[in-house]
Amino acid sequence: MADFKTHFTITSIGSSIASTILFASAIATPQEVLLYFTLGVVGGLLPDIDSDNSLPVRILFTFIATVISFLVMFKQPPENTAVELLLVWMGSFVFIKYFLFSFFTRITVHRGIIHSIPASVFFGLISTILLYRIFHFNEFVAWMAGMFVFGGYIIHLLLDELYSLNLKGLGIKKSAGTAFKFGNASDLKSTFFIYLAIVLLFFSTPEHNHFFSIFFDTSTYRHLKFFPSDNWFSELMFYQSKFP
Repeated sequence: MADFKTHFTITSIGSSIASTILFASAIATPQEVLLYFTLGVVGGLLPDIDSDNSLPVRILFTFIATVISFLVMFKQPPENTAVELLLVWMGSFVFIKYFLFSFFTRITVHRGIIHSIPASVFFGLISTILLYRIFHFNEFVAWMAGMFVFGGYIIHLLLDELYSLNLKGLGIKKSAGTAFKFGNASDLKSTFFIYLAIVLLFFSTPEHNHFFSIFFDTSTYRHLKFFPSDNWFSELMFYQSKFP
C-alpha cells in the first residue's frame, strides 16, 4: 500500500495538471483552479479516512474541517461581526473534526467499502451536492469539483493496487484486489447500502446534462495549447515592457 507522502504527492501532481488544463482552456477562473486542486488532493486522501488511529487521517480530517468551516463562514451575511464569524468557523470546525470524525471511525473498517470504486462515486456526488446546495456554487463548478474528488480518489486506489505488485519478485502481494474493487465480498450489507446511496444521491445532484455536454465537447478546449507555436514564454506579463 502506498504511504501518505506518495498519495499526497501523486494526487497533487495530477490535480495540478488537470486544473492547469482547465485554466489554459479558459473554462476555469484562478479561484476555481484553487478549488479544484484542493478537492482533488482531498479526494486523493479520502480512501484512508477509515484508518482510525492514523496520523495522516487525523491531519486529513483537520484539513477538511478547516476548508469546510471557511466555506460555511464565507456564506454568512456580511452584517456579521468578526466575533460572530469566528464563532461560526469554530463551531463548524469542532463539529466536523470531533463529532463527525468520531462517528465515522465507529462505523467504518479499514480497507472496507470506503476503499472501493463505488465509494469514489459516492464522495464525488456528496461533494457536488454540498457545493451546489449548501455553498451555492453554480452547476458547472459543482460538478467539476465533484469530478476532481472522484479523480483524486481513483488515483489513490490505483496507486494502492500498483503497490500490491511485487515487481522485484514478479509476484502479487496479499493486498492485491483490496483497493480497486467494486464492492466488499465480506460485507455485502455495506456494499448494498453504498450503491443504494449513490442512486439516491444522484437524484439530489444539480442538472448534469449541461456540464457533461461542455466537458466532453472538443470545442470546449479550442483555446488549449500544449506547446507554443513561436517563442516560449513570449506572452509572459512584464516580458514586452521590460524587454522591448
